[in-house]
Amino acid sequence: MSDIGYNDNIVVEGRKFHIQTASSLKKGAARCEVFEEGRLITTQVVEFERRRSSDEESMEQRIRRIVSDLHQETVGEIDLMFQIADKVKKLRHAPSNIKLGLLFLHNNLMKDAIQQFETALSIDPDSASALNNLGLAHIFNGQNIKAINYLKLALEKGHPYADVYHNLGLAYLNQNQHFNALQNFQEALRLNPNYSKAQYHLAIVYLESILADKSDTKMPPPSIRLERAQYQLMKLTDAEIPEFNAIYSKLDEALKKSEIENALELLRHSKDKIFPSEVLGLIGMDFYLKFMYGGKGLNTKIIKKFEKRLSNAIDKHPNYADLWNNLGVVHLIQCRNLFLQALNEFDRALEINPSFNKALKNKKLVENDGKEFLILLRAILR
Repeated sequence: MSDIGYNDNIVVEGRKFHIQTASSLKKGAARCEVFEEGRLITTQVVEFERRRSSDEESMEQRIRRIVSDLHQETVGEIDLMFQIADKVKKLRHAPSNIKLGLLFLHNNLMKDAIQQFETALSIDPDSASALNNLGLAHIFNGQNIKAINYLKLALEKGHPYADVYHNLGLAYLNQNQHFNALQNFQEALRLNPNYSKAQYHLAIVYLESILADKSDTKMPPPSIRLERAQYQLMKLTDAEIPEFNAIYSKLDEALKKSEIENALELLRHSKDKIFPSEVLGLIGMDFYLKFMYGGKGLNTKIIKKFEKRLSNAIDKHPNYADLWNNLGVVHLIQCRNLFLQALNEFDRALEINPSFNKALKNKKLVENDGKEFLILLRAILR
């Protein structure tokens, strides 16, 4: 059996994207890559089982379906993302711009993300989320000075949140301003002692600063920096992140031998596995936008897909509050869909038998009491 591949060019809002998807039997995975003007935007990998079977054709059909579904879903996602952007543009609702900006950020479309966050800020100049995420987008775009200015503005406007301090620390770390980075990561951890990413980056600050300048008088002595890095990494094991715990023994061994460069390389190489984007709540952002603006794009199949993705992520990362929150929202939306389905079924019963008093009573009860549930759901999503 040979590998299976698909290629498509699509044009959305005048933007040209190339999507290519292929299986790798050797790796047991399907890989989908999205390009814009020759630049790789995003990559998604779906693993599959390479089951040995006497029926070789059935295995080929299964893998072909997996690759085809991944390819078609990606094409559809890009198209829907820009359809939603067009709808959001016509409103003045900062939270939707922020969520759309995060979706663009997740898909490595930096200019689009920054534009959405700037729009949100023009609608609500005091928005902590708009300022924080605009700072984060500039960090990802390599514009750390701009990021620092927006994040400091968030603090000046009275938003002393752990995420703001963490992102400010990250911008300073990228500028090799280790002492400023140290102060902000420490403040993030004071506000949220279990902030895993802050623990991770604080350890990196201590280790990088030893290599950069052992004599930096603003920082603790190198031996203390090493001890504190080890302490932060040890605390990170409490988060029960399988990908981190898998490398911890090698990391600890390297640090005990003062092999700082090796430890840093291992940490950086594993970052995307330790903190995958789905843990950042982007599943929830995607789902929210589809529910609010996607129209028919949000069907039962998509809802079940989100539920499965969230459940799988929780199995791997049970200590992330955002994942549990997003799963709760998904279940509420499922309740809403069942509620609407029930109304249709009572209506159908009354079409068949207009004098069916029990169905009429049930319909009125659901309509009256259900309004509060729909208002509640709308409030949660906003």
